[in-house]
Amino acid sequence: MEIGSKIKTIGLALALGTFMFACNQEAQNETNEEVNEAQAEMNEANDEMNNEMDNSYNDFEAWVNTNTERAETVTADEYREMRAEYKRREAEMEAESADWDDETRQAWENTKAEWNEFENKVQERLGDIDDVDVDVDVKKDNE
Repeated sequence: MEIGSKIKTIGLALALGTFMFACNQEAQNETNEEVNEAQAEMNEANDEMNNEMDNSYNDFEAWVNTNTERAETVTADEYREMRAEYKRREAEMEAESADWDDETRQAWENTKAEWNEFENKVQERLGDIDDVDVDVDVKKDNE
């Protein structure tokens, strides 16, 4: 009977070991699948965020390129409006620039340099233009 008891004990141990191994493999596979799904979601979110940043920068860069081509024809009023819009957009871009890679930062510096050249050309052509457009109508009543 002792041999039968030992065989039963060994059989039970093997069955328990096999069951534990199967459970561990199943749990491990499920965990790996969950980790892979979480990584895929994070990658997708990062890609979406990078695309949004790239799109906003690309829109701004296109706006700068379009407007800097007008350096020879822009009027003082148009220039004031363009400069105000540039400053507003520049502040937005500066706030986002902390998350940019080196390539985008370099492109940003080039864009700012291009705008600076534009401002220099316009001010050379039109003189020093103030940000504030003051329209003063002075009439004296000499009655």
